[in-house]
Amino acid sequence: MAKKDKFNQRLRYLRIIIVILFMILAGRLFFLQILSGNKYQKLANGNRIHVREIKAPRGKIKSKDGKILVSNRLAYTVSILPDKINNELEATLEKLSRFLDMGIDELEAKVNGDVDSKSVVLKRDISQRELVILEENKSELPGVIINKIPVRDYVYDQLGSHFLGYVGEISAAQLERYQDSGYKVNDIIGKTGLELEYEEYLRGNDGKKQLEVNSLGQKKQTLGIKQPTSGNDLILNIDSELQKIVQQHLKDGLERLQNKAKEDDEIPEPPTGGAVVALDPNTGEVLALSSAPNYDLSLFSGGISSKNWKKLNSDPQRPLLNRAISRTPPSGSIFKLVTGTAAIEELGVTADSEFYDPGYYQVADTKFKNWLTGGQGNLDFIDAIAFSNNTVFYELGHKLYKQDKNLLQEYAKEYGLGKKTGIDLPNEKDGLVPSPAWREEHFTKHINKVWLPGYTINLAIGQGNLKTTPIQLANLISAIANGGTIYSPQIVDRIVGHQNQVVKDYKPQILNELSVSDSTLEILQTGMEGVTTYGTAGSFFEDLSITVAGKTGTAQTNSNRSNHAWFAGYAPVDNPQIAIVVFIEYGSSSRNTLPIARQILEDYLVK
Repeated sequence: MAKKDKFNQRLRYLRIIIVILFMILAGRLFFLQILSGNKYQKLANGNRIHVREIKAPRGKIKSKDGKILVSNRLAYTVSILPDKINNELEATLEKLSRFLDMGIDELEAKVNGDVDSKSVVLKRDISQRELVILEENKSELPGVIINKIPVRDYVYDQLGSHFLGYVGEISAAQLERYQDSGYKVNDIIGKTGLELEYEEYLRGNDGKKQLEVNSLGQKKQTLGIKQPTSGNDLILNIDSELQKIVQQHLKDGLERLQNKAKEDDEIPEPPTGGAVVALDPNTGEVLALSSAPNYDLSLFSGGISSKNWKKLNSDPQRPLLNRAISRTPPSGSIFKLVTGTAAIEELGVTADSEFYDPGYYQVADTKFKNWLTGGQGNLDFIDAIAFSNNTVFYELGHKLYKQDKNLLQEYAKEYGLGKKTGIDLPNEKDGLVPSPAWREEHFTKHINKVWLPGYTINLAIGQGNLKTTPIQLANLISAIANGGTIYSPQIVDRIVGHQNQVVKDYKPQILNELSVSDSTLEILQTGMEGVTTYGTAGSFFEDLSITVAGKTGTAQTNSNRSNHAWFAGYAPVDNPQIAIVVFIEYGSSSRNTLPIARQILEDYLVK
């Protein structure tokens, strides 16, 4: 009996243990299936179902005359799914390094730097050769996927590169700035030019594709698609034919001067670049804008290589710099139009006012010399503009200084100098109109803080610490041409949606109306017409069938380098259709801008 009781007792213990085990198992099943069911269902689906983005094409950019300047094309992109590779990531990246001609460090940086994305883009816009190699070795590349996505297609490569701009992969700084707008790692975003300025309009809305995949992340079948929506199109004020004319003549002119510098002591060093701005003076519309040297936008279509990026950035001629809006040399004698305005309005100068030029203007023991040795003797105010006589404008600058140390600066600011024009491009510079207040703030030594008469005298001919941009001077010339209105230059005319609806229409925006009389502007216009008929530019425009009003400028660089060269003008005189500024960086003399300006105006206006 004792043995039977002992056996029964053990059997009860076994039953209790079995019940406990079943209770634990039931509890675990309840936890897995009921409490955590959704979580593990998602994990299971993640191994079988994969959601991939369908990148939306960016909006197109078109010229005023309907030419497509920027579009999109489909290109193959290589991405990797790190979570599908496990212990084979390093070996896979080594193989991809050989297949894609990319450094292993570059590939590892992309993978390690992208911790929030299931899919990491390694290379966009791969070549046909690279595509074939990847397809042939697909079985050796777990977690590697190849997609077709839209990339930028810059139709003319270098046409308008500085205002069109380029796109690239979003940087960490941009991601922090734009993440509230839905941007993610690997996204493409505008980096410069219109691509950046109008990013919110050009960007489309991505779609999604739900795929059934195998354990390696490779597609088995498509389960569902949400189509992407393309971005809005930009319609520009740019005339594509004029843009081609401007770029070609600027390029040819620079090459001619660079070759001449090798043979002629007149040009001590070759120019390093230049810019041309062409505006409709009646509206502020930007008809053409070019900076030289250019760069090839197609290098950025699928993401620029490290080699090409380094080459562009290390080029001493700085091809990425938009000299039309970001270079700030002194204007030279073009500023005499500002001085002339102030002199007419404040000093009572008229077209017939007489002056005498002995070749210099003297203040105490200092002689401010005219560019023409020996001087021009007696001349009136119109001839002073036409021949760009320094002595006359030294005298006028000094008289304005005596009346008010800030008077000339106030007129410069009336014309919009010293501040951004508001052109719809990023990275525009303000420039500088030096003044007593600026000098007080800028310098530390008391002796340097004092605004002396010589500073205004130098400013009167566009020298000293004056800083201007080509776009500012184009605005100045436009105001004289149109009767006194300063417009904000506008490149984009309107934004059109993917269903051809107008999203935004830009009207001319007035920045200022000059507070000067019509007769003042008429005197300046007459003097500028004299520049191109018998003055400093007369020999270049004398046989042109249209009449041009203009002003030449040669600006000292305050260094051992060559002078900067300028021409600013408008045409036709009786019905201005175009205002143009030509700038040559270290171009030696304004005479070197004149063939470029003449050819552009002739090709555009003379049919």
